[in-house]
Amino acid sequence: MQTADGNGLVLTEQLGAVRLLTINRPDKLNAFTPALMRELDDLLDDAARDSATRVLVITGAGPKAFVAGNDIGGLIELDGVEAYRDMQRGQRVLLRLYEFSKPTIAMVNGYALGGGLELALACDFIVASDTARFGFPEITLNTIPGWGGTQLAVKKMGLARAKQMVLTGRHYTTAECREFGFIHVFAAAPELKSAALAFAEQLAVHDPFAMEMAKRTVNRAGEIPLNAGLDLEAANYAVTFGTTAARERLSAFAARRKPKNVLAGTSTSENSK
Repeated sequence: MQTADGNGLVLTEQLGAVRLLTINRPDKLNAFTPALMRELDDLLDDAARDSATRVLVITGAGPKAFVAGNDIGGLIELDGVEAYRDMQRGQRVLLRLYEFSKPTIAMVNGYALGGGLELALACDFIVASDTARFGFPEITLNTIPGWGGTQLAVKKMGLARAKQMVLTGRHYTTAECREFGFIHVFAAAPELKSAALAFAEQLAVHDPFAMEMAKRTVNRAGEIPLNAGLDLEAANYAVTFGTTAARERLSAFAARRKPKNVLAGTSTSENSK
């Protein structure tokens, strides 16, 4: 089933178990505004609540940009305190995306600069076209990334590469960023959407609760000591191990039979109706 909705700042399209959100300011290279961020925040709420949505994909409208950063025209009107609050709001939305309960994919079709690169790095995966360009140009404006870019970059590409991107301010090609290690799937521009959806479908087949717990556990690696991480992993394994979905898959594997389609938190009888 395919459904589409909205003529606003963010468009929504439902493609089976995959929800596609499209940042819709192509005339402004999809640059962020406060209103756009509020709309994106609301749509994350909606996607989180929708049990039919297994994977979230985010892209930008038009052929030129994923998101080319924050809207500079609005930024220059802010004083220091207002700029700080703006950064806090942006960080809150992108942290929500980083911790989102469902797998997230950035489908990068063009410029992913500043806040756009931060948006992409907040997603679990990046699928990029050969026309995509990535960068943190903030240093060329005598400032720094403010929506989590300095932190997310280190997590996704390591300290040396993160410093290179943040401190040079230049644009990097998809090929260069593949070497940096944060591009997961590469596609020629005409095949970008099909490649992103094919990758999303590989994720959508798995039990949503197991995916959520796996993502939460992996996200904590590097943030807590090893022994605490191992304790968390064991506890979350036990939680997933006890679900009806896991019990059904384990029983089917042991019996060498095809498993029933059972979701965590439901009974086998409910799923067989």
